[in-house]
Amino acid sequence: MRFFSSSPGCPQLQSSCERGVCGRRGCVQGAGLKVHHGLQSEGPVHCPVPLPGLACLLLSRTPVLPLGAPVRGTAAGGAVHLLCSARPPSARLSWRFMGRALEPGAGRGGGREGEVRSLTVPSLQPDQAGLYQCVAQTDAGAIASRPARVTIAGISEFGESRKRSLAVEEGGTALVECRLPHSDPPALPRLRVRGEWLEQSADEYLILPSGNLQIVSVSPRHQGTYKCGAYNPVTREAKVEGHGTRLIVKRSDGSSQVRIVFPVTPQTLNVVRSKPLTLECVLAGRPNLIARWVKDGQDVVLGPSHTLVHNNLLLTSVKQSDAGNYKCLVPTEKRDVVSANYTVNVLEPPSVLRGLSDQSVTSGSSTRFVCAAKGSPAPNITWLFNANPVVPSSRHQVSGSSLRIAAVTLQDQGVYQCLLDNGIGWAQSAGTLTVQSGPSSRPVILSPPLSGSFQEGDDVFLSCNASGQPLPVIRWYNAAGPIATHPARLLQPPQAAARAPGDSPPHLTMSRPGSSSLYIQAVTPAHAGKYICEASNELGSVKAEAILTVEPLESTSAGTSTDSTLSIHPIQNDEGEEPFLQEEEPGEGHALPSERTSDLPPPEAPIITSPPQTHKPDVYDLEWRPGRDWSSPINAYFVKYRKLDDAGNVAGGWHTVRVPGSEKTLRLSELEPSSLYEVLMVARSSAGEGQPAMLTFRTGKERISPSKNPSKPPILSLPDSSNTHFGVVVHDTVPEAPDRPTISMATESSVYVTWIPRANGGSPITAFRVEYRRQGRSAEWATAADNISPLKLSVEVRNLEPGSTYRFRVIAVNMYGESPHSTPSRPYPVSAVSPPFSNRPVAGPHISSTDAVSDTQIMLRWTYTPSSNNNTPIQGFYIYYRPTDSDNDSDYKRDVVEGIKQWHLIGQLQPETSYDIKMQCFNDGGESEYSNVMICETKARLAPGAPPEPGHAPGPTRRTPSAPGACCT
Repeated sequence: MRFFSSSPGCPQLQSSCERGVCGRRGCVQGAGLKVHHGLQSEGPVHCPVPLPGLACLLLSRTPVLPLGAPVRGTAAGGAVHLLCSARPPSARLSWRFMGRALEPGAGRGGGREGEVRSLTVPSLQPDQAGLYQCVAQTDAGAIASRPARVTIAGISEFGESRKRSLAVEEGGTALVECRLPHSDPPALPRLRVRGEWLEQSADEYLILPSGNLQIVSVSPRHQGTYKCGAYNPVTREAKVEGHGTRLIVKRSDGSSQVRIVFPVTPQTLNVVRSKPLTLECVLAGRPNLIARWVKDGQDVVLGPSHTLVHNNLLLTSVKQSDAGNYKCLVPTEKRDVVSANYTVNVLEPPSVLRGLSDQSVTSGSSTRFVCAAKGSPAPNITWLFNANPVVPSSRHQVSGSSLRIAAVTLQDQGVYQCLLDNGIGWAQSAGTLTVQSGPSSRPVILSPPLSGSFQEGDDVFLSCNASGQPLPVIRWYNAAGPIATHPARLLQPPQAAARAPGDSPPHLTMSRPGSSSLYIQAVTPAHAGKYICEASNELGSVKAEAILTVEPLESTSAGTSTDSTLSIHPIQNDEGEEPFLQEEEPGEGHALPSERTSDLPPPEAPIITSPPQTHKPDVYDLEWRPGRDWSSPINAYFVKYRKLDDAGNVAGGWHTVRVPGSEKTLRLSELEPSSLYEVLMVARSSAGEGQPAMLTFRTGKERISPSKNPSKPPILSLPDSSNTHFGVVVHDTVPEAPDRPTISMATESSVYVTWIPRANGGSPITAFRVEYRRQGRSAEWATAADNISPLKLSVEVRNLEPGSTYRFRVIAVNMYGESPHSTPSRPYPVSAVSPPFSNRPVAGPHISSTDAVSDTQIMLRWTYTPSSNNNTPIQGFYIYYRPTDSDNDSDYKRDVVEGIKQWHLIGQLQPETSYDIKMQCFNDGGESEYSNVMICETKARLAPGAPPEPGHAPGPTRRTPSAPGACCT
C-alpha cells in the first residue's frame, strides 16, 4: 500500500470556497469542511480563514479521507455542516467529537457510500464547539481525518473608557488609540469620525491592524470627536466604545520635538507564515519625517514584499526568514536617534519531513515507524492505530518521532497514523503494518498479570494474554505449584464436608487458548505471594509473574490459620461456609477430568438469550444458544441457580442441573415470587469445560384472586401535608437501588450492562447512570454512561482495556434525586484483543413477532441462525423503525442491541401510530442484508381516569391490524 497527498486525488471535493469567497449566506470551508452561519448578505462574504489546497490521503483498499482544516466558527444557534468523503465505496464512515464517537442520529448526515457525507449540527450550542473528526473503516483497518475545529463566533463589549482629549499641532500626525475587545474571529476595526462611520483607510485616515487610527498632516477640519468601534465579520455585530477621543488642532510654533507616538514600548508579535504583517511606527514633531527600518542591525531592503506606508513597514507575505528584531529609527534635531522596537516570531503549521511507510514483518519480530516533522512551535505527535490512540506499553514504545512495536502479533496488523498539531495547524502521515504469520511461532506474553495490593476479603482477578502459533495454553502457578480448577467441576453438587478452618480459600481459572484469568474470591493473607502465568505451545514457553500483597483486617476471628501454603487442588466456595466442590473419591459419583483430553480448545461460554425479567411468579424459562465449540461437539451443560436478597447477597443454596448438549432451554421451577436469582452455566465437550455464563433475573409478582381475598372498603384520610395529587399522598423519595447488573460481552473491548429497576420512590424514574471500576484497591468508581433513557435497561460500555478486570453498578434517578447504587456486578475480565472480523454477515435475522404493549412501546422478537452466515460471529443487531406513512429513509430511527439478545422493547413512540420495523445484524466487517419488514401500531392513549389494561407477558401474539395496537407483517 502507498500513502501520499495529492490534490487531483479528490476532484469530487472541489468547492466554490476555494475561490476565496462564499455564497450569500456566508460560510467557512476548507478541505471538505464548511460552516454556514445563516446570515444574509448583499454581496460576497470573504471566508474568515485561509483555504489550503485540497489534499487527500489515498490508500489502496483502505479509506480515503479529506484532510481537515481548522474552522473558525459560526454564530450560536447557527447550523454547522461538516463534509467527509472516503474511498473505496465500501468504507464505513463515522464521526467523533473531542475524541469520542458520536452516536448515530447525533447529527444529520446524507449521501450514498463513497460520496460526500456530512455531519450537521442544526443549532450550534457551546457544548458542541470543539474538534470534530471523520473516521473511515474497511476490512484493512481504520483511518481518521485531521480534526476540524468548530468555534462559536462572538464579540465582547469595549472595556470601560473615559473622555480623552488629544492636542496635535497643525501639519503633524495624530494617533487615536483603540484597544479592540475580544472577538472570535478577531474583530475588524471601525471608527466613528464626527458622526460618520469609517470602515477602511481613505485620504489622510489610515486604519492600522491594531485598531489605531493614524491621521496624516492634521488640519483644523480634522477637529472633532472620534469613537473606536469593532466589527465581527461572522456574527456581524458591531461594538462602540462609550466615550471617544476629542481631537484639538493647534497652531504650530515649531518647538515640538521629534518623537515616536506608537509604539512607546517594545512589542513582540507572532504571525503565521504567508500572512501579511504591519509594523506600526507613528511619528510626531515635524512634518514629512521619514523613518529608517533595520532588521537584526541591517537596513530593510524595500521592494514588492516590504513596503512603507506612512513610515509603517508592511510585509505582504511573511516568510520564515522575516523572523527577527526590527527597529524604526528616526533622527532628531540634535542628531540623536529614537526608535521603536519589534520582535517578530514566524509561526508555521506542521509539515511532514519523513512520513510513515508500509511495512510487512513476521510475527514475533520488532518494527519501527518514524514520523519526522517540522513546525513552529514544534508540533506534538499523537500516534493512532486504526484511528484509536496508541497506549504506550512494554511492547508499544513512543520515543521522540518514532513508534517501536516489539514482539509483533497479528493483533498489531492495521493502519498506523501520526497526527501532528502545534496549535497553528495539523498534519498527518499513515502507513500499514502487515504481519506475516508463519506456520508456527513461539508464545509471546501480550499483557502480563499486574501486581497489586488488596484488602483482606477483596475479590482478585489476575489476567494473562499471549499470542503464538498455535495459540498457547496458559497455566497458573503459585508457591505450592500448579493451580488447576475447571468451571464445570465447580458447578457440580458438593459431596463432602466443608473445608476445615485454615484451609486456603478457593481459586477459579477461566481459560481459552491465548487468554486466561485467575479469580480468587475473598482473598486472605494466605494468598499473598508470587503468581506466575505460563504460556506454552509446541515451540516453547514463556512466563510472567505478579506479586500479590494482602493487607489483613485489624481484627480476625480466633483460630484462623495463617499458613501460607496454598492447596494444589483448592475448593471453590461462593458462600464461605459450605464447600462448592470437593474432590471425589475414586469410583464415586461422576468424576470429571482435571485435564483436557483433546488438543482442541474448550467450548466458549453459552450465550444466554432469555430476558432478565419474567412475569411468571414461580417459574423462569432459561434460554441459550451455544458458543463456538471448535469442532468438538458439546455433550452437556451444567446449570446452577440460587436465590439472592434485594441487596444481592446470597439467600439460598445452589440447585444444580445437568442438561444434555442437544437442549437449548431449561425451565427453572418452584421459584419464589418477586425474588432475585442468579444463574451460572458452562458447556462441556471432550476438550474440557469452557468459561461460565452468568445471568441475574427476577420473578414476577404473585397474582391474588379477588374471590380469595375480598377487597375492603377504602379508608379515606386527610393528609397533613400539602404534598398531594388529587387526594393521593405523594412520597417524595428517591428510587430504590436497581438489582445487581448482569455483564455480557459485546466486542473484545466493550460489554453490555443489563439491569432490573426497583420501586421508583413515588416519582417516575427519569434516567439511569452506569458506573465502573477497574480491579484494584486504589481504583475509583467512574461514570461509564449517564442520562440513560428510563426505557432502556441495557447499555454498551466501550473502550475497556484488554487484560483488565472491571465491576459495574447502576444508579436510578428521579425528580427527588439519585437512588443508592446497586450491588456491584461480578468481576468481568476483558480478554486480549483478537483480529477484527474479516467477513461481514450476509443473511439477516428474522423478525418473528411484534406486540404493542402500550401507547409508546412495541415489543420485538426475532430469531437468528448463525449457520445461515457460515457461523460468522456477529456483535449485535440494528433495529430500524419509522412511521408507516413516511416514504423518507432518513426518518428511520435506529436502536442497537447486543448480539446475544432475541427481544427488544422499542420506546418513545407516538400513540395510535403504525410503524415499519426491520433489522440487520453486524460485526466489524459490516452489516447484513435487511430482515423481513413488520408493521405494528401502538395502542391508543388512555383517557384520564380510565383503568389500564390488565398486564400480560410480552410474547409472540399477533393482533388484528385494524385496531390500534395491531401488528402484522
